[in-house]
Amino acid sequence: MPKTKKKSKKQLEDELQKAAEEQRRHEEKERLFKLEEDALAAHRERLEIELEGRNRVLEAERLEEEQEIVARMKGERKRCLDYEQSKLQEKIEWQKFVSCTSRPNVMFESEITTYVTMVREERSDRESMESAIEKCKAAEEVVGDLQELYCKACEEGDVIRQDWCMHYIAEIRELEIELIDAATAHLLLYIEKQEANTHLQVYLQWGNANDALKVGFWGHLQSKGFRAKSIEHSKIQIGLDLPKAIQLQSIGHCIGVRSLYTTFDSAQGKDPQMGIGGMIRVDLLSIPPFSKKVKGWTIRQVPAPGKELMKLPYPNTEHTTASTAIAAPCKIDYKVPAHVLVSKNPVVSWWDASLERWSTEGISEITWEEDTRKISFFTARLASFSITQERHIDLPYKHWNMRPCDDLTVELTVQANRYELRFMISEDGLRLKGPQLPELLDVMFEAGSGEAGGLSGPSGRRPRVRSPATLLNELRECGLNLMPKNADADQLEGYTPKHPETQARAYSDLSEIAAYYDIASSVHNKDLPAERALVRIRENELHEVFNPMDPDGDNDYQALMFFPDKCCFVQSREGISPCREAMAPGHVTHASLYLCFDKHPSPGPAHSEQLQRLEVTTSTVRFVEAVRPLPKGFCVEDVTISGTMTWNVFGDQACVLRCVRQKVAVARLNARDTCKRVHVLGPARGRAGQSTFLLSSRPV
Repeated sequence: MPKTKKKSKKQLEDELQKAAEEQRRHEEKERLFKLEEDALAAHRERLEIELEGRNRVLEAERLEEEQEIVARMKGERKRCLDYEQSKLQEKIEWQKFVSCTSRPNVMFESEITTYVTMVREERSDRESMESAIEKCKAAEEVVGDLQELYCKACEEGDVIRQDWCMHYIAEIRELEIELIDAATAHLLLYIEKQEANTHLQVYLQWGNANDALKVGFWGHLQSKGFRAKSIEHSKIQIGLDLPKAIQLQSIGHCIGVRSLYTTFDSAQGKDPQMGIGGMIRVDLLSIPPFSKKVKGWTIRQVPAPGKELMKLPYPNTEHTTASTAIAAPCKIDYKVPAHVLVSKNPVVSWWDASLERWSTEGISEITWEEDTRKISFFTARLASFSITQERHIDLPYKHWNMRPCDDLTVELTVQANRYELRFMISEDGLRLKGPQLPELLDVMFEAGSGEAGGLSGPSGRRPRVRSPATLLNELRECGLNLMPKNADADQLEGYTPKHPETQARAYSDLSEIAAYYDIASSVHNKDLPAERALVRIRENELHEVFNPMDPDGDNDYQALMFFPDKCCFVQSREGISPCREAMAPGHVTHASLYLCFDKHPSPGPAHSEQLQRLEVTTSTVRFVEAVRPLPKGFCVEDVTISGTMTWNVFGDQACVLRCVRQKVAVARLNARDTCKRVHVLGPARGRAGQSTFLLSSRPV
């Protein structure tokens, strides 16, 4: 192989120079290409910004134009709803008037304050326990009216009214305790008149086992000590086991122990814990010195004002932890009402009034007897006790869905943490359909036969249909808190309350389609900002049953996103993460869900029918169907229709009047000639008060 000739220095320099020039040309080409790419990217970005700006302007103009339409539509519906509500309220007030009740009208603050003042002024120092209990029962009726008003204020988002109601509920219930304390003070002052046994002990009890307020009293009419004492108030089903240490810590006193049970507690809304099953207040009382007979006179020591009832602490160093630990415990047992849901391992707490908190310190050996519904526990102090649970124990909801199951009837299913709850929403009101638990039977059914809300119940009972406010309040008393507050979200990791305006927009718009569309929750909703809410909807005019959690049916649902002032269809899918918030092809934002259907480009063949179904408004909050009057300028002749007619004209085209429920064309109208007659094409059938008709924008 011949030897390669060695390159000269000049050849090497030429090759190096050529390579350097080639490198410079390549770098220049890359620089120019990058400049071109950057320019194109900047141009695209500028175009996107301009397009986004134009879209924002167009959206703002569109929303501004639509706001007037939506405001008129919503305002008309609200006026109709308010009118129906006013008629219902007038009926309630009339029934109250003819019943000759003396309860104040809780709508007016002046009547409540007058009632409280009168009860306090009429209170006597010699009032018996029976009289005090009757006054407490009357006061609880007023509290019931205030609770109903509170729940309605929650529905309407009236925070001021909510605080106002809670303030007076607390004041009236404080007044009830004052009445019982005054009656107890009178009892102690004249305790020697009560019948005592051979051991100089007095046993008294007022009420029955199932009463909302019941009182038991045991008194030891001598100051010397006693052995451990077991007290059983069998009539009211309250039991106490008192240790000998109680008398030793109250040397020099004749003592009494009062057990006061109420179905309400004094701590509502003040603590993340909530009491269920009522509150039992166990107080150690000092009995005043007995009267003396002197030369035919009876001399009785009268306590100074404000000291009529002396409560003794047990242990007497109540706030000392060490003393609490060595104090002999007392055993307390009482019956829990049959309607209260109690877990297998309940928690009993005592109310710390100084901190306004529930505490479990010093409570042990809690036993729950499900058969007898008795709960017993040992406590190292005497105080106010209750079964407690987290206020948010049923939160967050895992999922929920609504589906139409009959004409003007919707079923709402809520999967809470502990139970799956099903509600039936109809024009008559709201009823609980499930779960079928013994504790909830009185909430679900009432005495009577026949049907209520289109449903029948067990033999001798019928479904119990109530307003949402009443039913939700009853469920809360059962231990199911389905009225969460924003503060409850602080206890839940990863959850933020939605913006009030977004919620209001979603509730209002979704109620308009609930009669013909399935509505389901979305797993992506909790990950969205507070200003956005996401739900899924699917058409269900045949009232079929679908599983909204079935992944195979995900494509059957349309994702719908709500904002404080608009809504739109988006590309979100349950099985795809993260949430795809881009608008669905061919859709834009609108001021209401109704307009999202109405203004959709290139409507399909079922567009007219969609508009008709959207016109059927089923309110899921108030349950009152909005009735719209016939607009001026239209003359209807030769038409006899039993029911309510709703006329909506979109544009000035000739329109077809269709029956929403039977989907039968019944009349033809030329919208331009507003005084022409309506020519009937077919009969209009439907139940009176429920038929709704629509003038669709479909040209004839």
